[in-house]
Amino acid sequence: MTSYKEDEVGWALEQAELARRGAVNSLDLEHIAEELEEMADSRKDAVSSYINRLIHHMLKWKYQPEKRTRSWEDSIDGSREQIFRKTKGRHGSTVVYNEIPDYIKDEYPSAVKKAMKETGLPRTTFPNECEWTREQLLEEDFYPKSVEEDKTP
Repeated sequence: MTSYKEDEVGWALEQAELARRGAVNSLDLEHIAEELEEMADSRKDAVSSYINRLIHHMLKWKYQPEKRTRSWEDSIDGSREQIFRKTKGRHGSTVVYNEIPDYIKDEYPSAVKKAMKETGLPRTTFPNECEWTREQLLEEDFYPKSVEEDKTP
């Protein structure tokens, strides 16, 4: 039997085979529980990271419209796609989807710092809290208007 510490992948494959055979008494339940927790944390971390990237590029999109690029649009679209896959797709997680408002709040300051660094705009340019809801951030066709476009009736 492969040791968890020696070869995690080999161990995981063996554990899967034992589970399929119904050899419950042979399963390494302690490490299986750890792996499942790590898997959940990894999914949460990935969604949180995509939220950060999404907000970062949407801030640049709104506050520096003269420099908009296809790359920013691709980043926005790609982030949304990955978030969808991890929360609503075939193997999506409702738990993670429901935590997105927390990720928005947690990731917003970091996204602002990145936007400041890349745009050269001062902190006062950006709102203190994220101005978009989860639904807006994840809406496929939503791109924020520039500050000037927002002023136009």
